[in-house]
Amino acid sequence: MNLFDVYSTFPINIVRGEGCYVYDEQGNRYLDFYGGHAVISIGHSHPYLVKSMSEQLQNLMFYSNSVVNRLQEKLAYELGEISGYQDYSAFFVNSGAEANENALKLASFHTGKSKVIAFKDSFHGRTSAAVEVTDNPAITAPININQNVYFADMNIEEVEKRLSERDVCAVIIEGISGVGGIKVPDNNFLIELRKLTVKYGSVLILDEIQSGYGRTGKFFAHQWAGDKTGFDNGSKRYSKWISFFRSVD
Repeated sequence: MNLFDVYSTFPINIVRGEGCYVYDEQGNRYLDFYGGHAVISIGHSHPYLVKSMSEQLQNLMFYSNSVVNRLQEKLAYELGEISGYQDYSAFFVNSGAEANENALKLASFHTGKSKVIAFKDSFHGRTSAAVEVTDNPAITAPININQNVYFADMNIEEVEKRLSERDVCAVIIEGISGVGGIKVPDNNFLIELRKLTVKYGSVLILDEIQSGYGRTGKFFAHQWAGDKTGFDNGSKRYSKWISFFRSVD
């Protein structure tokens, strides 16, 4: 059996990583700005992570969510502390696309509506609803086109006009648009967007899959918009988290 040919690949076989560098099978060293689709941007082979993962694998590799998992509870608590979102709930999934799928589904359950506002050049994933709110016809199959999504410019008047029809379950926006080009939502736009979703009974979904976890200096990119968005910025808690990882270097 061969690997399914999904992406074009560079002819480099990466065999190990250390800190911010990765190495190929010839021993060539590369400064890793990529981080494997940003999922390992904390660096490679950190001794604290290696030790923790090794100890856990010797105890238990995996088990179902049908039983109590104290490690998940601890992780959810600590994520709440460092992000400033202690009053929120965490639901752990396998990928960014799956996270967006669940967010969209929950928004539809919560509001009883089916329409979504996304933004032009957006990317939210390649699965079912996630790809439907992605503005790229090249990766959207006919089965995913259900006329449920309106792609807007980052224009607050345009968004309000569509929200005023009151059939929108969610507005989904990236903290920083990546695949569609580096586009940063204006702080005032985010503040007004939050107000409008509350006004018209829609859910605001902030897709921070690639801009979260401190990559912009705060835990989430949208926290730069300040407390007027209704979110705590969490910056002090994040700085404590950074200090912790530095202390075990």
